[in-house]
Amino acid sequence: MALSIYPVPMVLTRDRLAADLRRLGIQPGDVLMVHSSLRSLGHVVGGAPTVVDALLQVLGPTGTLVGPSFNYETAQEPGFVFDPRNTPSDMGAVADEIRRRAGNLRSRHLTHSVSAIGRQAETIVTAPGKTAWAADSPLGMVFELDGRFLLLGVTYQSFTAFHLLEVAFRLHHRKLDTLRRRLRRPDGAVVPFESIVYLRDVGYPGYDFNRLGQAMEDAGLTSVAPVGNAIARLIPARSMRDFATPRVQRDPDYLLQQGSGVTPLTCGDTLMLPGGVISVVDPGGVFQAPRP
Repeated sequence: MALSIYPVPMVLTRDRLAADLRRLGIQPGDVLMVHSSLRSLGHVVGGAPTVVDALLQVLGPTGTLVGPSFNYETAQEPGFVFDPRNTPSDMGAVADEIRRRAGNLRSRHLTHSVSAIGRQAETIVTAPGKTAWAADSPLGMVFELDGRFLLLGVTYQSFTAFHLLEVAFRLHHRKLDTLRRRLRRPDGAVVPFESIVYLRDVGYPGYDFNRLGQAMEDAGLTSVAPVGNAIARLIPARSMRDFATPRVQRDPDYLLQQGSGVTPLTCGDTLMLPGGVISVVDPGGVFQAPRP
């Protein structure tokens, strides 16, 4: 569904972003985990710091902002040392800005750590589970705290929380393994460190998280609206789990690709660009950084 009637602004400020986020339904005090594409928004004055400022402004002093500080690509290097204070996130500029903010806390996992700011940050990052996608993981804690997930200019294919369903239902296409690398402690010492990870089994066809996402939109479960030039989707964690449970129980392959591609989304335009797939109001509004 095209959203060309929405007047996409040429330049986005913190206050304009905050107004769009409130219109989407984000409220003060929310526990909110965000997956994002900065360029999908359009021209944001100040870049990623402005986006994080807007999110924190809307959440207020009682809210909690969570970002994916994932390192699943860089952690594949045998010499990788996970430094919670300094290892960048592989998940883009907004995610890394959350990690860089003063007062943020970060969980300990080689491939899927998260960073959090706010009232529930410590509760989230100190969740006791050793895996990234189990009920007792930091991601699982977002569910326990009745949190919400924000897809900001990205599709459901970027929605990591759906992996928790794969684990919860012990789906056959995932298997446990242990990744062993090293960790830099706060005192600077480097020590051996391991994390439990979930590998794709032989014959894994790829996932189609858009299928479940589009079904949620059709049912009115997801709030969908523009934020700048981005299509934003706000998803309540517990309601998503309740909606998905009977579908995955009936069909263990529900989250997998059934053919050569994934389910198309009816809202906005989906663009496949170098570095990822984004969801926007106007393809012409995607921000292109000036060449030096």
